[in-house]
Amino acid sequence: MSKKVLKAVALSMAAALALSLAACGGSSSSSTAASSTAASSTAASAATSGDAASGRPEGYPEKDITYICAFAAGSSHDVYFRLLAEKVREMQGWDHSIVVEYKEGASGDVGWTALAQAANDGYTIGFFPTAALINGVSSGRPYSTEGVDNVMGMMADPGVIGVAANSKYNSLEELVAAAKEKPGSVSIGVTSVTTSEGLAVTQLEDAAGVEFNVIPFDGESAVLTAVSGGHCDAFCLNVSDGKTFVDEGSIKYLATGAEERSEFYPDIPTYQESGYDVVQVNCRSVGIPAGTDPAIIQYLSDCFVAAANDPAVVAKAEEMQIPVMTMDHEECKALFVETEQSYKDLWATNPWQ
Repeated sequence: MSKKVLKAVALSMAAALALSLAACGGSSSSSTAASSTAASSTAASAATSGDAASGRPEGYPEKDITYICAFAAGSSHDVYFRLLAEKVREMQGWDHSIVVEYKEGASGDVGWTALAQAANDGYTIGFFPTAALINGVSSGRPYSTEGVDNVMGMMADPGVIGVAANSKYNSLEELVAAAKEKPGSVSIGVTSVTTSEGLAVTQLEDAAGVEFNVIPFDGESAVLTAVSGGHCDAFCLNVSDGKTFVDEGSIKYLATGAEERSEFYPDIPTYQESGYDVVQVNCRSVGIPAGTDPAIIQYLSDCFVAAANDPAVVAKAEEMQIPVMTMDHEECKALFVETEQSYKDLWATNPWQ
């Protein structure tokens, strides 16, 4: 497979959908307010929000907005979205909240289907990664770019391969060598075999001529807990997913997936520097059901972009080492359409199902 195709595949987002839904975990649903205190609508807040306030559709929002998250609470994108949602409400002086509703299950399918099938009245938005497009292409799921539009892009997160802190493996080369010596003996955890990380592992196997024992888990935390506890040899996720585990000293990173080293882990080599021509970078966006009033989409895009550019939010994101990549509605939509087409091209020549 060419480097160009590998890059196209790697534009997907971690935490996508396993092809065999029956083999995945069940679903759960819970809700919690993204912000708990109302900010009064003052001239100061209107000035801070700038153009976003002037483009506000009349009477919108007149009730709470629901944000569907297809995975459990606590991930980097969950934390960052809450930060943005709180700032949007503060800047706009809304009388209503953005409420986060967790709809877990089937490696994202439950939540993404709910987002795509929700009423397109502007009161449902949700977590929508490029990796969701994988099953849209291969299995005809409703959350394609025709089923879900984009409000804004939040993050671009490089992939990462790591192990427990006390692991005998200290480099990606050592991990690959062990897998080459005994095919299938080295286990590597992912959230799904057809997420960006699942496909990255497949590409690594092809590039290195090895076979891993790939184990899908129901979420990033489950993967990292299994690895840090010695129940799985390694993991392939995203750089931001393992920050807490790295900080507490229970895991270590071996290599990262972008073409350049992570700004947060400059001493960790890339997959390519380790000798394997694989690129893995993931984009995470705020999605909205297709067919929503363009004026509402544009207003929300302006609001979230303004929040992402707020100095306090920027500082907090840097403190939390969030790999922010802010894109407005049009920029984000263009990226998703391009990524979806790359999946279609890949599926036509090298289907993964």
